[in-house]
Amino acid sequence: MPREEKTEWATIGKVVAFFGIRGELKVFSLSDIPDRFARLEKIYVGPDHKPYTIEKVRPYKGDMIVLKLSGIEDANAAETLRNHDLCIPLDELAQLPPDSYYQHDILGLHVALLDGRELGTISEIMPTGGNDVYVVKSEQGQQFLIPAIKEVIKQIDLIRHMMYIDPMRGLLDDDAVLDSQDGQSKEEV
Repeated sequence: MPREEKTEWATIGKVVAFFGIRGELKVFSLSDIPDRFARLEKIYVGPDHKPYTIEKVRPYKGDMIVLKLSGIEDANAAETLRNHDLCIPLDELAQLPPDSYYQHDILGLHVALLDGRELGTISEIMPTGGNDVYVVKSEQGQQFLIPAIKEVIKQIDLIRHMMYIDPMRGLLDDDAVLDSQDGQSKEEV
């Protein structure tokens, strides 16, 4: 019996609401590529990845766009797509430069220190102004916040599904030492 090829998907947006009465959708874009939706001919919607042809795209506010899909002709049809993910096959994603990763590559990675001790698994990515922060949860339920900076992240191995880190002083331990104004060290309270 031939093996069926299974398509892997990347979520690039989420339907927030319908927009107007002609079947347009208000979409929150999850893509870093500004004209990502304008470049696409087709988008796949919902958990069953139903294909739709993109008729029109226009910017809205911030990370929002207004999207018109073929076959969605009125507000009632558009409302049925509320909260659905908009996806594309992974092989349609743009090639990234070296040492750059998509969020779906990072989420779920096992995190270990350089000496091999396991810290946990990346469960969430928090965007901040300067760099992302990875939320790592241990098997014991502890949560660690790891900055996505080269000084901390030493290696990402997507084949082994691992990230190796070298945490800066005080990042992981509860008994970090702070310097007082008089130059003496004292234990953190």
